[in-house]
Amino acid sequence: MVELAEIQTAYYMVAATGVIVAAVYYIMTLRSTMDNRKAQLLMEYNRIISSKGWLTDLHESLNYEWSDYEEFDRKYGHPNPEAHSRWISIANSMESALMLLDRNLVNEDMLRFYLGSVSMGLFWEKFGPAVKEMRVRMKSPNMFHNIEFYYDKWMRH
Repeated sequence: MVELAEIQTAYYMVAATGVIVAAVYYIMTLRSTMDNRKAQLLMEYNRIISSKGWLTDLHESLNYEWSDYEEFDRKYGHPNPEAHSRWISIANSMESALMLLDRNLVNEDMLRFYLGSVSMGLFWEKFGPAVKEMRVRMKSPNMFHNIEFYYDKWMRH
């Protein structure tokens, strides 16, 4: 005959198994939700960087020319809001996406595919020296540091 203690033990084991199964299911659902959210963020970012306005700003910014920082500041700094906002908006959009990457909110391989060596590489090669000088003059050592960091990281591979 089965004793009450054995029945209770079996019941507790079944209940514990149910809790474990529920926890595993919850974790799997949470991971799936996070993966979906990462994909949504990247698709939204792709929509932005594929827009005519963003691409126009990028291309026009890449055609800027200057010989030293003073000329850069005069032509493309605060004294010229239209030119300044053009390159700053590109830098801010890249920096924002890379901040999401730092917080593991987007997939690095996918973001690298979107930014890659073309837009981010050309942008940093063009504006990096000016940004580095701005950091010193504005006492803002972290200005666009993610762009520089990931440019260095991605261009080495």
